[in-house]
Amino acid sequence: MINKFVSFFTLLLITFSALASHPKEDVEKWLAKMHHAAHMINYEGNFVYGQDNELTSMQIIHSVDQKGEFERLISLDGSGREVIRSGDTVTCVLPDKKSVVVDKSRPDAEFPPMFPLKIEQLLKTYSFHFGDDAVVAGQTAKKLIIKPKDKYRYGHILWVDAKTGLLLKDHLLDENHKIVELFMFTQINYPAVIDKSRLLSDSQSKTYTWYEAKDFKTKDNVNKSMNWRVMQVPAGFVPGVKRHHNMTVSAMPVEHFVYSDGLSSVSIFVEKKMKSSKNLMGGSTMGAVNAYGREIKDYHVTVVGEVPYATVKMIGDSVEHVSIDNVKH
Repeated sequence: MINKFVSFFTLLLITFSALASHPKEDVEKWLAKMHHAAHMINYEGNFVYGQDNELTSMQIIHSVDQKGEFERLISLDGSGREVIRSGDTVTCVLPDKKSVVVDKSRPDAEFPPMFPLKIEQLLKTYSFHFGDDAVVAGQTAKKLIIKPKDKYRYGHILWVDAKTGLLLKDHLLDENHKIVELFMFTQINYPAVIDKSRLLSDSQSKTYTWYEAKDFKTKDNVNKSMNWRVMQVPAGFVPGVKRHHNMTVSAMPVEHFVYSDGLSSVSIFVEKKMKSSKNLMGGSTMGAVNAYGREIKDYHVTVVGEVPYATVKMIGDSVEHVSIDNVKH
């Protein structure tokens, strides 16, 4: 009888272990499918983006062929603004400013928003589970819920096209489960071929002032004169990029740190105070983005991120100056 009970208990543990590992594999399968769809298939449609109780309507045309990835975002709010991406070059057309800005693409400029492909480390600070399927923009969508395990990061509810894997809808939720940012396709198509003319702006032929950003080289200034340290961050956040450079809005050198938990990221800026500047003191919120500023003797620290206020405040209050001797050691 005891042997039967042990055998049954062992079988139950094996079954439970199999069930427990399945969601992680399933989640990663859908994350990989989302990543592939965002970059490797043709799609076009309209979507809305919202924060602070305001909605913006956009049209997107995304094309992939043997020459690479191309994308055109068109504002539908009347301004006529467009963002055109060809490879790593981004062209912003601003008819209301009669100007065109050409720059290199940034990782945080991608649309639809991207998510990590592996969740092993994220499982320490987030839980993942699936909800009921729904219909978004006429497509059956898989619902994936990403819930934080503490108050220091936002959660997500994702709706992913069940056939193509394209992210069709995303709700970003704060620590009170309130939607602080959202995007949702209202119409979507998957054409086999997209004519290249549809990826070009009609406005570019007009007489606009063109601005081309200079290449931002960080080889010589990464980790230069890093005399500041972040002493406390929420669990899961690890250091990433560290730079010492001049910001276009400041004449003084700025030390820039980035911390990320794999899903959320926070930037820390430290600069010498200037009499003419109006630096942020205390907290500020704009949509999903929170910021916190404080002074340390002759310096000003600013922390910014798409995270709850408690996170930027914790990090900002922990920034300390370290002597050069301590930095070298």
